Amino acid sequence: MHSSLTDHLHLDPDSGVPMIAQLVEQLVWLIASGELQEGDKLPPMRALAEDLGVHMHTVRLAYQRLEADQLVSIRTRRGTVVLPFNPAEIVKQGGENPSHLLGIILPSPATFYTPFIKTIQDECRDLHYLPLFCYTFENPYLVETYFNQLIARHVDGFIFASIGPPSLIENPSLLDAYPPVVSVDVPDMPGQRVLLDSEGAAFKLTRHLLEHGYRRIGLITPPLEWPNVKAFYQGYEKALVESGMEPSQELVAKVAGFFQSFGREGMERLLAAPDPPDALLAASDSLALGAMDFIEEGGLSIPKDIALAGYNDIPAASLVSPGLTTAAVPASRMGKQALAILKELMEGKNPSRKTVTIPTKLIIRSSCGC
Repeated sequence: MHSSLTDHLHLDPDSGVPMIAQLVEQLVWLIASGELQEGDKLPPMRALAEDLGVHMHTVRLAYQRLEADQLVSIRTRRGTVVLPFNPAEIVKQGGENPSHLLGIILPSPATFYTPFIKTIQDECRDLHYLPLFCYTFENPYLVETYFNQLIARHVDGFIFASIGPPSLIENPSLLDAYPPVVSVDVPDMPGQRVLLDSEGAAFKLTRHLLEHGYRRIGLITPPLEWPNVKAFYQGYEKALVESGMEPSQELVAKVAGFFQSFGREGMERLLAAPDPPDALLAASDSLALGAMDFIEEGGLSIPKDIALAGYNDIPAASLVSPGLTTAAVPASRMGKQALAILKELMEGKNPSRKTVTIPTKLIIRSSCGC
């Protein structure tokens, strides 16, 4: 165990930072990153001191500091054992001085997020903060890992987009123990939130397709268990019901995510059905573009054979032929609003509203038949 551990530890006697502090910081990082997990045993003090070329007293004091922070337990004969990681204990040790770092956790560097990312970068530059962007690719484990790692780096605040750490969602009371948190498009996240009117967007898009006379309107969507996806489905369903139609699960293709390849997959399944749809709504423009590729490769025409609408209004939506009807989300405004709320929280203020909902705008192009 300790030979692999020492591969991750690098102490510099000339850095100006005390050796004990260097060792503590690096061990905390390994614990926060999951490299050292609950139940793992740290090397004996003497053995680690010899491997690192430092005095055993340095290792002993480092271990004792970790024990004081409730990260390890030191017991005679049992050794030094890693305890369950509690980020709140790391926050307590951060001190009063700001780090001027912000943790921004997103699902991916997708085109949709480009204005969001740029706005946060620009605003942070004016505020003299450095944003640290982490991409999870829809992996809840990575959300929690990045959250722990950023806390170990003593960030001053967090913005979560589209996905939040399970630990906070399951236990909202933990919010008080952490740096300020603002979520964007995470409906089940506690605390301050910026939400999109996804239900309203899906309702308007579905109603628009119904007004064209389409009656079998399919839907390609990521799992409905995702809270920010559920609202979009509810808008789709609401428009159908208000038009006197019964929603059919045969017309709903549930796929694994928002990537374009999943749009192709969903479209293939819907077109293979005994009674395929005459129009399609996709829960993102990327899904819609994937569906468009599959439709055209199959020799069908848009909108003559099947109409199409997406969601987000990414740049490619206006460049394809036919142009993609969609609902625009002001991603830049999302970033500006989230950072403004976070700034208030970091200044100790209470924002006037817990939830800010950003409206969407219908963008009509020719893929729907207009």
